[in-house]
Amino acid sequence: MPRVHHNINLTQKTVKRHIIPVYAAILLLIFHTFIVAYINSSFLQQFIPEAGVGTIYTVGSALSVLIFLFISRVLHRVGNYKLTLSLLLLNLLAVAGMAFANELRVAVPLFLIHLITVPLIVFNLDVFMEEQIGNNETSTGTKRGLLLTLSSFIGAISPLISSLLIADSGGSFTNAYILSAATLLPILFIVTFFFSDFSDPQYNEIDLFSAIRTFWEKTNIRNVFLSHFSLQMFFMAMVVYCPIYLTDHIGLSWTEFGVVMFFAQLAYVLFEYPVGLIADRYIGEKEMMGFGFLILTISLSWMSFVSVDSVLVWSIIMFTTRVGASLVEVTTESYFFKQTKSSDAQIISFFRITRPLAYVLGAMLASLALLYLPFNLLFCAFALLMIPAMFFTSSIVDTK
Repeated sequence: MPRVHHNINLTQKTVKRHIIPVYAAILLLIFHTFIVAYINSSFLQQFIPEAGVGTIYTVGSALSVLIFLFISRVLHRVGNYKLTLSLLLLNLLAVAGMAFANELRVAVPLFLIHLITVPLIVFNLDVFMEEQIGNNETSTGTKRGLLLTLSSFIGAISPLISSLLIADSGGSFTNAYILSAATLLPILFIVTFFFSDFSDPQYNEIDLFSAIRTFWEKTNIRNVFLSHFSLQMFFMAMVVYCPIYLTDHIGLSWTEFGVVMFFAQLAYVLFEYPVGLIADRYIGEKEMMGFGFLILTISLSWMSFVSVDSVLVWSIIMFTTRVGASLVEVTTESYFFKQTKSSDAQIISFFRITRPLAYVLGAMLASLALLYLPFNLLFCAFALLMIPAMFFTSSIVDTK
């Protein structure tokens, strides 16, 4: 996993700043991703059994982690600009192909390309953003807060849009994938127009084993990392298995599912900023982090035993899960970065790959569980995985 160094010298008198285009590209990429994030598992289910869906996610996420560990070598050879364009074009072709895929041998490889390239593109855009910010970060907090709020709103509206597209096309996923692919076109334009002259910073490779050893020796960082890892497994369960459960087993239509997810995702819009503010100014992260995991444990277990096909009931349940997730997401990230500094690049880089790592382990465990459990009890299994996180949380030293 590479880290970026900002080398400042006197020859760099006038550096062009393109912060707004980078933010626009990031928001468009979020829209591109969330348009299909909650339908990908149902798309795969057209070609493989339910228990096999997790296996595909395991393979793709494992490959994503592997590529991340060696991406700096590619950046050294081709540069961030060319790599970003290549990945965007590859992802565009993959998602456009998924719109019309009608057999296993075509659909699965295209999905794997999409699954692998998206986090890499996120990293590439992050490189652009970090280099544009440079050492002048006086207003970064305000801009970052606005970006998170807009990201949360896009994350709420995108599943609703894709669900309406599926409903209007009689259950076909084609239009949703076409829209997702089309969203990449303005990102390609932004990158080409604003960053064709991008000057690459110095990319240093991270010693993975040294990063693991360092993070393990620091108790607070280790415990918050494991808590954050547990949260990412919750996200995996929601993205991969929740859509299949609500549409195939509970019986919600795609339109109803979109409404449910819209109200669920609004929890992030409502809670993330206030939670961060409270953690900074009043009580610290520990209590809210533990309370968030308690909410996640209870609300996930509800999913296993509620069988009514009521939009209102499921909106409440899904909203409750996201309340817990918003508490945990903000507090784990806030606590982690309070415990680290810029010199801890190895630990920070390792923290960045928690999501694909969680997808590997979570999807693997889910696939095994479905060999022995009915589908509804899968969410009880994920609820049990949240319990150790409460013990990790209780072991950290609070910041307040």
